[in-house]
Amino acid sequence: MSRPLARVPAEGGIRSRTRVALLEAATRLFARKGVGDTAIHEIAAEAGVANGTFYNYFRTREDIADAVGVRLAEVLESRISASYREVADAAERVAIGCRVFILQALEDPDWAAAILRVWSRSSALAERVAEPVLADLRAGRLGGRFRYGSEAAALDLVQGTVLAGMRTVVEARGGAEHAAAAACLVLRGLSVPVAEAEEIVRRPLPPRPRGG
Repeated sequence: MSRPLARVPAEGGIRSRTRVALLEAATRLFARKGVGDTAIHEIAAEAGVANGTFYNYFRTREDIADAVGVRLAEVLESRISASYREVADAAERVAIGCRVFILQALEDPDWAAAILRVWSRSSALAERVAEPVLADLRAGRLGGRFRYGSEAAALDLVQGTVLAGMRTVVEARGGAEHAAAAACLVLRGLSVPVAEAEEIVRRPLPPRPRGG
């Protein structure tokens, strides 16, 4: 069984540990059933706490879905950012981000299933994931690496391709090579020349710090 990437060390104190237990329980249930088909009492039972305890931490199912989504994305994103800290080229940075998310889905289908289930229900997740992508898109456009008319459409291109790529590998319709192919198409959509895009996505990925 794969180990959820987003598991983080529990902070000290019963309250922090209980919140983490609820988040991890919700993550497992959302991955199996989706947000809409998961009841609050199921999350509490999965976490091993009383129903009323849930409301000490979250007001609604949507609140915990937001928290789960951000938690799932932020650890991987922090590792991506740390791994490409020395990479100045916006095109390579975008390619790395695309490839790592899709490869992580291949390595950890439980993590990917939860991300895919939560995405459409969590504005917090979409906003959290958008922040570094927008920064790279803007830097690339300013530096002449990217050309696009609509920033929103460019963001949709990146995020939509990555989400579809994650689903493809989770459903076993593509393997590790799918990550580079998807990243290449993203770069081409941002007006990176074909030959250059193909060369960029063949570069070795920088080492990712481990932990968590």
